[in-house]
Amino acid sequence: MNQRGVHSFFPVAVQSSTIDGADALNKEIVKELANVRGTVPNSLPEGWSCNLYTTIASGDNLLARPAFKNLQQHIATEAAAFARAYALDIERHPLRITECWVNVYGQGDAQEAHIHQNSAISGIYYVAAPEGCGELIFHSPLSDIMYNPPTRETNDINTPMIALQPTAGEMILFRSWLRHSVKPTRGKEERISIAFNLTM
Repeated sequence: MNQRGVHSFFPVAVQSSTIDGADALNKEIVKELANVRGTVPNSLPEGWSCNLYTTIASGDNLLARPAFKNLQQHIATEAAAFARAYALDIERHPLRITECWVNVYGQGDAQEAHIHQNSAISGIYYVAAPEGCGELIFHSPLSDIMYNPPTRETNDINTPMIALQPTAGEMILFRSWLRHSVKPTRGKEERISIAFNLTM
């Protein structure tokens, strides 16, 4: 009999964590975000083909605000665990959070596929993820190849994308080169996420 083995080389890792004490943390963040939205104008970049409130280009440092100090610690802890899974040398080259911003999606809001340039690890923390909020989509790095042969079923090896339904208190971490997008929010309640980038 022939000997055969199928190996999963070059896997793409995504880390999902549930943050302890998320309910209290999220209440504190929501309260502070009311101040942010009242004082920081929407800085939606001109190249984004979506409609949402974001502070990405505002220059406002969310992590400098006291309400975000606990979140900053959770980011550091979870990012270190994710970096170790990739065997990144964070002992000699410590991780540094370079950017942190809020995205607020209303009904119908979505975001096109994109990457986070000039970063090693990127992440998203969900402050509010009500029913009907848009899924986070990760796109396979191979999804743009010239020819996609027909398949009988979709599995972990051949899938062109994966959809994750976010939950409040969840943190998702991924390598910054991994393309991702957000499907439109169907419900009327806001989907609130804190996005961040880290480098070494």
